[in-house]
Amino acid sequence: MNILIVDQLSIFIQGMSVGLKNIMPDLNVKGVNDLDTMKQALDENLISIVLLDGEMARDRCVSLLDDITLDHPKVRVVVMLNKIKKSTLRFYLRHHAIGVISKNASLETIGQVLRTASCGMVCVPDENFEDIAEDQSLTKLSQRQREILRLIAAGESNKQISRVLNISAGTVKSHLESIYRRLNVKNRTQAAMMLSLDE
Repeated sequence: MNILIVDQLSIFIQGMSVGLKNIMPDLNVKGVNDLDTMKQALDENLISIVLLDGEMARDRCVSLLDDITLDHPKVRVVVMLNKIKKSTLRFYLRHHAIGVISKNASLETIGQVLRTASCGMVCVPDENFEDIAEDQSLTKLSQRQREILRLIAAGESNKQISRVLNISAGTVKSHLESIYRRLNVKNRTQAAMMLSLDE
């Protein structure tokens, strides 16, 4: 697995690189602390996951997320933050991050996040959030749409959902498009993440 760490602090990159290699010897880790080097690393290496510093200016972080998604759609991005709020987690999810993790997390936890993200699964911190504001977006969904969303979160395919709910695959697809629009997300992974944050 090839990992790219993007952080403003070289000392953080060095420490993270050494630590991750100690617990995951087969990991290839590259670290950069500027935009040009990041783009070059993504272009020249088969990067699987980017660990992105979320402590930089939010606009810059979002711009980097959007650029990576556009130019390297197969690369998964995990945002690293000093403090994680539920609203922040939702924010980065909507900008195509596959997860958010605390910079203070143990190396074992970060390693598990990397393995989870490499499988395309969303990474939600297993900790208390600093804010508990209710997200009203899920209340916009009908009962049927919430049923479909729960099945998506359980990993069911459209065909499996149609069988479970006894509706056509076309109806499932139509509901999914409506769910994405109402939750302001792009795909089923992000939609499932919204449900996990609400429950």
